[in-house]
Amino acid sequence: MAETWWDDKADYLSASRPMYHNEDYWRFLVRDVWGVDKRPCSIVDFGCGAGWIGLFLMPMLGPGSDYTGIDRSAPLLERGRAAFAPLPYRAEFIQADADATSFADSQFDLAIAHALMMHLPEPAKGLAEMIRVTRDGGRVITCDASHNAFNALLHIEETEEQDRMPLSMFQAINANIRRRGDGDHNLGMKMPVLMHRAGLLDVQARISDAVRLSFPPLDTPEKERIFKALCDDGLGGYPTDDESFSRILAWFIARGAPEDVAAAELRREMENDFRRAGRDYHTVQPGLMTISYGTVSKPAR
Repeated sequence: MAETWWDDKADYLSASRPMYHNEDYWRFLVRDVWGVDKRPCSIVDFGCGAGWIGLFLMPMLGPGSDYTGIDRSAPLLERGRAAFAPLPYRAEFIQADADATSFADSQFDLAIAHALMMHLPEPAKGLAEMIRVTRDGGRVITCDASHNAFNALLHIEETEEQDRMPLSMFQAINANIRRRGDGDHNLGMKMPVLMHRAGLLDVQARISDAVRLSFPPLDTPEKERIFKALCDDGLGGYPTDDESFSRILAWFIARGAPEDVAAAELRREMENDFRRAGRDYHTVQPGLMTISYGTVSKPAR
C-alpha cells in the first residue's frame, strides 16, 4: 500500500477539523435528523485519519455503539488507536483504501467520510464502497468542502479580502485540480447528486454552521489555538523568500493561473503577512462544509 502525504499531518488534522464544526449542531443532527442517539450503532469511518470524527461522534451515539476507522496512513491509524485506548468505546482501526475494503456486505449501520471524497480521483467509487458495507435502511454521510464558496466568504477586515481576493484565479485552479484527477475541492455541493445517482434514498444536505473569529488581542489559549489553526489551514501559507515565491508561483501556473495574476496575489499575501500581522487582524472564516446524507436501499434476496 502506497505511503500517503497525510502521514505526518495528525497535529494539523486534529487542530483544523474543529474549525469547521460546532458540537451542538452535530448533536442536533445525531438526535433530531438521523435519530442514532438511542440504540447501539455500528459506524465505519472512511478516511478516518487519527479518528477525529469517531472521538467527536461516539459520545453522541446510542450506548453500546462501536467504531471502525479505515485509512491508508499507518501513522495516523496508530494515533487513532492511542487516542481511543483509554476510552470506554469499542473501536478498531484498519489500514485499507477507501474504495477497496475487506468488510462484508451490509456490515454497518452507518458509514461516514469526513473530508475524504474531495481528495479521491473517483469519489463515486468510494461512495459505492460505503453503500456496499452499509445495511439496508442504514445511512451514508459525507462531509466535504466547496472551496470556491469558502474563498468568496472569507473576510479579513484589514486586508479587504472580500474586494481584493482574485476569486476567478482560485476558481480556475480548483477546476484544473479536478481535471488533473487530483480530487475535487468543490465536491461538497456536488455530493448530493452523486448520492442520488448511486441509488441512495431521501438524499439531503446541510451546511456546517461554524464560523471562526480571530479578533485582537489574542490573550487566551483558545484564541491562540484558533489563530494557529487559521495559519496552518492556509492563511499562513504564503511565500517567505525568493525560493518559495518561485516554487509556489510555478505551482499556481501549472494549475492554470495566469502568471501575472498569480504573482500579484502572492506578493499581496506576502505584504499582508498573516502569520505575523494577522494577530492584529479581524478575521472571519466560514466553515461551509457540506454534510450530505442518504438512506441505503438494497433489493431483497
